[in-house]
Amino acid sequence: MSAYESMIGDAAGRMFEGAASAGESFDPKLWATVSESGLPRLLRPESEGGAGNAMRDASAVLQAAGWHAAAVPMADALVAHAVLSAAGIEPGDDAPVLLDLIGPNGAPDPAAASLLATPTLKGAHRLILNPWGAQVKGEWHPAGASSKLMTLDDATRVQALLALSGAALLTGAMRRAFALTLEWAGTRVQFGRPIGQFQAVQHSLALAAEEIAASRAALDWAGMDLEAGRFGPAPAIAKARAAEAAGKVAAITHQVHGAIGFTAEYSLIQSTRQLWMWRERWGDEQHWQALLGRQALAGGPQRLFDLVLGEAVASHSARS
Repeated sequence: MSAYESMIGDAAGRMFEGAASAGESFDPKLWATVSESGLPRLLRPESEGGAGNAMRDASAVLQAAGWHAAAVPMADALVAHAVLSAAGIEPGDDAPVLLDLIGPNGAPDPAAASLLATPTLKGAHRLILNPWGAQVKGEWHPAGASSKLMTLDDATRVQALLALSGAALLTGAMRRAFALTLEWAGTRVQFGRPIGQFQAVQHSLALAAEEIAASRAALDWAGMDLEAGRFGPAPAIAKARAAEAAGKVAAITHQVHGAIGFTAEYSLIQSTRQLWMWRERWGDEQHWQALLGRQALAGGPQRLFDLVLGEAVASHSARS
């Protein structure tokens, strides 16, 4: 575990754990606590109450949110605040900010639509964003005020923020699902011994552990690159890797648990619901892999190593 995960991640984790709101769509009390702590403003400049380009800190916070299935839109708020700061917009801390992202195929974000229908989120700010072209096109809809159009030139940076945020939430949820499964495999007895002692179960758990380790490595790389001002290809790789792993980890953890894993009373379903949602939200693995492929083809064989290192990567449209 890195120093970032052990410090700010632990602090955020204690905040999310104390709310005991997993499984809910939105917890106003938890949001009030989170907002008071300043976490939603993390990626704003220090002069605006944030920590600047603290991508690894943001990753740790979002992993904690994924682990606890926190009933607050943390990823939406972090990315939205970063975008709004670049546009010179200050939303204040009175209400959460929901990021309503236009999908890579032009379709609306079903997860955002579901959150907006939550009664306790009726007074939330809303940022509609299309970051998939050369520029970022946005509509800012503050609660109880006039809307505003915006255009930003740093589409590559915004795409990287989206990719890292989605990867971090997925990684946190996978880690939680795996921890629950390890505990279950060690206590559930069949044929006179814990099921974790059976070779077939051990093999499945090893596969899940490999997927999570690869996702964490890609996420760490992405966080370091973004802090260094390199926006590709690490974030895209991190989201593609985590999204691909999410489907496998969800399947394995439910296979080991059996029917109990789908019951509302058991925590696994809260984690795997996040995996199924965030696997596709803000671009699934095919979307980010296609983006990487287009960048590789555009650069040609002589620039492939530069692409892998994240150097001199030109901005390309991520539209499928």
